[in-house]
This record gives sequence, structure tokens and C-alpha cells, in this order.
Amino acid sequence: MMNKKIIIVGCGWLGQQIAPAFNDAGWQVYGSRRNHAAAQSLASPILGITLPLDNAAPSAALLALFKDAWVICAIPPGGRAGGTTDYLVVLKRLALLCQQAGSKGGIHISSTGVYQGLTGEVDETAVLQVAQPRVALLAEGEEVLRDNGPWLTLRLSGLMGPGRHPGRFVQGKTLSGAAHPLNMVHSNDVANAILAILQHWPLPQPYYNLSAPQAVSKATFYQAALEQLGSTASINFTAEPTEHARRVLAMALSRDTGFSYQFPDAIQALAACDVKS
Repeated sequence: MMNKKIIIVGCGWLGQQIAPAFNDAGWQVYGSRRNHAAAQSLASPILGITLPLDNAAPSAALLALFKDAWVICAIPPGGRAGGTTDYLVVLKRLALLCQQAGSKGGIHISSTGVYQGLTGEVDETAVLQVAQPRVALLAEGEEVLRDNGPWLTLRLSGLMGPGRHPGRFVQGKTLSGAAHPLNMVHSNDVANAILAILQHWPLPQPYYNLSAPQAVSKATFYQAALEQLGSTASINFTAEPTEHARRVLAMALSRDTGFSYQFPDAIQALAACDVKS
């Protein structure tokens, strides 16, 4: 078991959702938080560890833990402490820790927000609009890791899953772009995608999109989300969209690993989200 270690760095909602799939596949799963109390709050099967990623030299125990481990970086961009600068510095520290310890490789959880400013269908070959601050931050974060070890980036669309039912985020709100494509992915598919990557490492591309591939409009999806919650309300949309219409194409990972989406239709995935209040 010790030869199959996964360390989820920044183990928040997504990390806690995907950990059971790794445990079921025979991996020992560690999850890191910045402080001890938060790390100890992580539930089984996650073994919580404290990882502040500050200027302190890593301990011998920490280096031993990261040695021969696969690392999943789920640190959110623009974190609470220091914003943009802090995010990039922390990623660099993590990459150097993995190098020093002799980790096997890393999977960086990024966002399809990196395609902000683009329109139409976009895939991993799209030219990014790095003049936009959000795009620049995400792109630089990906580059920081790739330049400092064997890292692969997963660009995730909007996340849904237990505890993150999309219908709850739109109740009573007015949205834009009723006819625009929806880009979302269920946490189960994230877990299965990572397992596929580990089984086929190394992969030919440095980054892959992950998004439910079947086309559906925002209006259709969010109305279905409300109905799935038992609501009879209708979604309100502005007359004129205020954002670019963009559909994320996300089949390259399937091509390169044989990965198959459990929920190719985002509407189908609604039933696998927590609907309890």
C-alpha cells in the first residue's frame, strides 16, 4: 500500500469528494491543509497532514512522505493569504518540495476559466487571452508547475457533486446567456479521470480539459436543476448576454487514455448531487 500514495494538496471540497475513489482503487490517500486543526478535521479515508508551504525547510518526515508519491495540487488560485502573488509562490514551493523529495509526478487542478475571453468551441490548443488578469494567473500557475517537474494540468469546468447542487446557486438569481453552452463536470468524473491519467502516465499533452461533453444550454440545464430540487420557479435571464458564449471541448483525455465519462450529460449528473437542505 505504501507504494501507492496519493497526496491531495489543498484538500477542500473536491479533494474530499475524489479521495474515496482512490482509496477504493488501493491507494493510500493523504490530504493536506495549511494548519493542524484543519488537517485533522479531514475524515477517513483521508489521512490529514499539515502543509503550510512556507519558507521553512521541509522535515525529514515530510520528505519521506512525498517520496515516490503522486501529488494532486488542488490549491485554489488567488487564495485568501496574499492573493495572486501568494498563489504562484506556493505553487513554486510545492514543486520544489516534490523535486527534493523525489515524488513520482503531479496533477495540477486548474480551471477552464483559462479560456476566458474566447468564443465558440475551445480545446487545449486554443490561444489564451493572457492580457486578462484571470487568464494570466491561471496560465502562469500551470507553467510554474510544468517548469519544475513532471506535472500535468487538468482544466476543470464548473464543479458539481454532493454538496454542490447547481440549482442551489441560481435560486433567486438572474443569469445571462440563456442559449449559451453550459460547461460543468461532476466530481466522480474528476476522480475517474485522475485514475485514468495515473494508469497511462506519461501522457502526450501537458494539459487536458474536463467537462461533460454533451451539449446543453444554460437555460435548459438550470431549469432542470431547479426541477430536480423540487422547485417550480423559473430561471430569470437577462435580455442581452454579458459574457462570451464558449463551449469547452473535452475529449482529448478520452482519446489518450480511454477514459469514459460517467456523466457525459450534465443534466444526468444532477441526480448524483446532494439535494438535501
